[in-house]
Amino acid sequence: MKKIKFLFIAIITITFFSCGGGTKPSSDNTDATVKDTTETEVTTEEVVKVDPFKDFPKGNIIAQAGDYVLTPSLTWQIDATKKGPESQTFIFYSAKMSEPGNEYSVIDFTFDDDTEIPNYMIIPIRSDESAKVGDIVLTWWQSGSGMNRAIVTNASDPKAPEVNYIDIDWDNSSTNKDGVGIGQMTEKIEPNTFHVLKNKWEAGTSVAVKVDNDYKVATIVNVSGDKVLTIGWAGSMKIYDKNDCVALDVIPNVKIGDEVQAPWVGKFVNTKVVKVDKKFGRVWCDDPYSDDPMIVPFGNIATTLDIK
Repeated sequence: MKKIKFLFIAIITITFFSCGGGTKPSSDNTDATVKDTTETEVTTEEVVKVDPFKDFPKGNIIAQAGDYVLTPSLTWQIDATKKGPESQTFIFYSAKMSEPGNEYSVIDFTFDDDTEIPNYMIIPIRSDESAKVGDIVLTWWQSGSGMNRAIVTNASDPKAPEVNYIDIDWDNSSTNKDGVGIGQMTEKIEPNTFHVLKNKWEAGTSVAVKVDNDYKVATIVNVSGDKVLTIGWAGSMKIYDKNDCVALDVIPNVKIGDEVQAPWVGKFVNTKVVKVDKKFGRVWCDDPYSDDPMIVPFGNIATTLDIK
């Protein structure tokens, strides 16, 4: 936080008396004493009311104390409040709800002190949910970090299923400890750390946002009335009118040969489906700029966009 500096001037007056009988200090001694100062720097922290998107409505939240939530780091939220969110990159991390409130809630951040932030910056994770194979769940990369959608690949324990993170690129070159690409690996996630995405317009689902003559992919953070708060390409958060957003199916109903729209570097392009992998929640599509296909996660496929 910003440090406010206070300057403390401690004036130390030393008076010397002679053994012979209490003479007053001379003017020379007085001047010297006044100049004998010590500067002490005392710091205090300015309290910043976190509110990076002041125009977005504040409202209630469903999370209860102790529930997991997803929210950006406190530092980023403070910086965005002070400097404006347009230049800030955001990533949503796991944290815990400490004290839910009507407009603001206190969050137990993993790496920061418990702090009050606006409810619109918090995505609750519903607790005590079960999942089945093929469900898309909202969680975070539990052996890494950051909000992720995941597809359930094994539900022998419905409350702690095994998943593949569909928001990690399928062909990501990084590997886990077993040498499996992190986009293709599966791992078991903990109870109460996920919930099943079922409907359009839920936090964590995708929208295609019309910007000028293009459509761009974004993830919903919060919806309030006719306003949608989103996080998009390269971690940019923005508010859009709901009328400019097309909500996308959590699980697309497409097959090989279908003409669809899919994001290429964040912007939707017309393309054709060449493969659908229902187990790992991906759609292979023609790449208009490469001989290799685009591999698009479930939830990011559109079928009704008017793209020229």
